[in-house]
Amino acid sequence: MPNQGAIRRWFDRTYAEKGLTYLRPATFYAIFMEYLGVRAGERLLDVGCGPGLLVGEALRLGAAGFGIDLSLTALAMARRRLPAARVACANAEALPFRDGSFRHATCIGTLEHFLSTDGALAEMCRVLAGGGAACIMVPNVRALKWRLEAKLLRVHDEDSHERAATFEEWRAVLVRSGFAVARIERDEWPRRPRRRRLLGGRYLVPLRWANQYVFLLRR
Repeated sequence: MPNQGAIRRWFDRTYAEKGLTYLRPATFYAIFMEYLGVRAGERLLDVGCGPGLLVGEALRLGAAGFGIDLSLTALAMARRRLPAARVACANAEALPFRDGSFRHATCIGTLEHFLSTDGALAEMCRVLAGGGAACIMVPNVRALKWRLEAKLLRVHDEDSHERAATFEEWRAVLVRSGFAVARIERDEWPRRPRRRRLLGGRYLVPLRWANQYVFLLRR
């Protein structure tokens, strides 16, 4: 049975072996800033920040970027890359911030690793100010990519506690935690974010088969 110690060790090992190659290029994370409309002077918290690529985008816009992660290896990378970033080792299910501390919160590709999805989402909702916005990206269990990786390639290590769900299941969890779903985008990596739409703004692949879902939420 996975526990936080096992998850931490998995990510420490992964970042030590793969470094930034484990993640997408830093420029890709700008799309999440656009979705949220992040502005200079606003406070943003990235839950599961890893080496700080998204926090770096917030800082580039003049926002105050904060991040928490379990992996000490990833946090050391973040501090070397971004001396101005405020990152800390913390549990997503017990965020060390006061109620209403942030205008924005993000959780990109990490919610599916948490032991308590409900607990982490409730904490994100708690630290958002009234009217605040969150952006959360999660994998689709119906996607061909996930099925190939899980069933054939077996790339989802049990120690990382990674799992996927359907669109309907993810949406129900988010709403149950106190969020209102304002908008849904699809992650089409490795396509460039601004070149994803085809056929006059329509997608070739129906939403139910998208690789990952990007939920834009309101507090």
